[in-house]
Amino acid sequence: MSSECTWSVLFILCFILATGAHGGTVCTVRSSKGEVLLGSNFTFSCIFNKQCTKLMFRDKTRIQYKQFPNSSEVSVDVKNLTAPSIFSCNCKEEYSEPCGIDIKPGYPPDVPQNLTCVQKMKSGNVSCIWTTGRGTIIKTTCQLRVRDDLHLGYESTMNSTGFCHSTFPIKNSIMSQLFVSLNVSNSLGSKTSGPYTIILSNIVKPSKPEIVNVSCSSRWCNLHTDNHSLNVVEIQYSAVNGIWNTLQTNAKSRLNISSLQPYTTYKFQIRRKINHRVGLWSHWSQPKQAKTKEEAPDKVLDVWYLQEPKPPESNSECFHIFWKEPSLSDAKGIIQRYNISVQEMGIRNTIIAVPPTRNKRICCSRCSVSVSAINSVGQSPVKFIQLRFPGLVSGFVSHRPLNNHSVALFWHKLAIAGTEYVVHWYPVGSIEAIQWIRVVDTTAHITGLQPQECYDGAVSALQPAPKRASIKGISTWQSAPEEGPVPQLCSKNSESLNVTWSEIPKRKRRGCLKKYTVYLKDKLKGDIHNFSVDHPKRQYVISGLSPGQCYNLWVTAWTDAGEGPKGSDLPFCTPSDSERMLSHVILTGGAVLLACLILLCFFQFTSVQKRFLCCQCLLPNIPDPANSKCAKTYTDDQSEIKFYLDQCDSSVNEEPDNVEVEEVPYPFICTYIKSFSQESSSSDATQITRITDMTEDYISTHGAISGGEEEDEEEEMGLDEFKFFPSTHSPFLEPLVLTGGKLTLDVVKIDCSEFLDCT
Repeated sequence: MSSECTWSVLFILCFILATGAHGGTVCTVRSSKGEVLLGSNFTFSCIFNKQCTKLMFRDKTRIQYKQFPNSSEVSVDVKNLTAPSIFSCNCKEEYSEPCGIDIKPGYPPDVPQNLTCVQKMKSGNVSCIWTTGRGTIIKTTCQLRVRDDLHLGYESTMNSTGFCHSTFPIKNSIMSQLFVSLNVSNSLGSKTSGPYTIILSNIVKPSKPEIVNVSCSSRWCNLHTDNHSLNVVEIQYSAVNGIWNTLQTNAKSRLNISSLQPYTTYKFQIRRKINHRVGLWSHWSQPKQAKTKEEAPDKVLDVWYLQEPKPPESNSECFHIFWKEPSLSDAKGIIQRYNISVQEMGIRNTIIAVPPTRNKRICCSRCSVSVSAINSVGQSPVKFIQLRFPGLVSGFVSHRPLNNHSVALFWHKLAIAGTEYVVHWYPVGSIEAIQWIRVVDTTAHITGLQPQECYDGAVSALQPAPKRASIKGISTWQSAPEEGPVPQLCSKNSESLNVTWSEIPKRKRRGCLKKYTVYLKDKLKGDIHNFSVDHPKRQYVISGLSPGQCYNLWVTAWTDAGEGPKGSDLPFCTPSDSERMLSHVILTGGAVLLACLILLCFFQFTSVQKRFLCCQCLLPNIPDPANSKCAKTYTDDQSEIKFYLDQCDSSVNEEPDNVEVEEVPYPFICTYIKSFSQESSSSDATQITRITDMTEDYISTHGAISGGEEEDEEEEMGLDEFKFFPSTHSPFLEPLVLTGGKLTLDVVKIDCSEFLDCT
């Protein structure tokens, strides 16, 4: 039994040994230390415990090594090591734990210096900080020792920037000074300095104060702080994004700051110390903001004006009044409105303008204007201007670009004499963006200009007599236009063409436009002609064209920098002579046809027909019916008048019987004649019926119903189906009634007194 146990133990021991040999390290590193001087040279070597194919690595990268004869040691020479590296060795045949070392380069510490200590009033502990010159890169230990303190030293670790920090308590409350020494060490070296003498009263630092509340008027603010017993308080304050101002005071909890600006936001901070002679300043408090109250503006506005073209329907002159927005310090609050008072012929008229409006158009004669600004507290002093027309002077102002944003203007004093000048300028087409400056010399620098932008301006002399010299085309830097105009055809004939073109957008002009070039290409011959047109004209008439010929036209724009690209093409063809004659004939025929259609439609209205018939009553030189041949065949004393039917109907060949008519008053403006049969026979009745139909048709049209009402209803029902065609009730188609016998003007006199009342 014992022999079996012995063999079992031996087997287990052999298995453990075999397993351990398989998992153990195969080599041993031969190196003195893991930290070396930055940039130094050294040798790294490994001694293998078994025979195998040896491998060496640096940061997991295989490197070449050298091997000693009849030895299991391999090594590599490392030169100028500047960064931390891991060196290791292993066998290639089987996996096992490699051997290696992490080597870090660094510096030895310098002598400790720049000791600074602070004693916090609240805790009583002392905190010290010092430097060791440059950073050592490798781990470095700092130590502070206090004389007569049983504690061996207060240790800390140097940070990456080379600073050491240590805090320790003051165990004896009656101590007035300390003696300390400093030590700094790492694997490459050690340095010590001191002892240093520290006066405790000089390093006392109060805790950070707090501003509880701020109350302000328009010119001062009071700071309310937490309670304290210190004698010195320092205040720093500034407007937002302004310069800090500092003052000291001995006040305790209520600190007053004066000489502030109205309606301005300020930031305030405070700090404290024991007294003026000893102690350290506390940290600054957190900033506290407050705004002062408003005041009435106390400066006049800067006002300027320009004359505008006189309106054709007005007798007054018109002016454009401009004023500059006051600065925050001048406004002393929020400007709520501007008052513009116009004094004309002893009458004052007030106009209100609300910001951001900074201009007004005024029309008046021999007037003056005053402008003022108003905030919630009061009104600024009034700026008074007498509106006068300056004398115009031309050709005496020149300019020279200084850079991409400014231009220098020059003018002759003799031509524009004055003691004060106003120079104004604005982007072309945007007079609301006007700017101006006041100068006393004959030179002015205008700034704030944009490259590739065109400006107009002028120089005005104010005294003794107003004069103005204009200048156009001010630009700092420009290039050729980016876009071309788009031409449009106004009119054309066989020999000429009137063309206009669109304005180039401002952002595409890239400077001041000087002129346009109109190009005309003959499609048949291929010839190209060009015509120059000065800006700002945008219309041109091209003459000398050939009838029946096709052309292509385009337009380009120019600045001082050159010609821009062409706009879109405008192809067209001139009409030939035959086409022109045909067009005239078509136009004339169309006009005549249109006039006829209008007249025909016009006479469809019943009221027009009535007025036309009434107007027939007014025709002059009406012959006396008593002198007619028919009237002479009858006696003068007969009360009934006869006339021949064949005079009304030419289709009757026989001598017609007489038909008597009587005068019947009609309810409208004229007197109408109603016919009735005197004698009846079959043939006569037919003829009389035809005339009666014609007569009563006329009468029924005007509302008189007598006789053939049933026939009229049948005819109207028949005609309703043809309402698409023009009505046959035309004054030109009414029956013509010829009278005979003794018929005088008095008998047939027509009353037209109600002519204007016909409907």
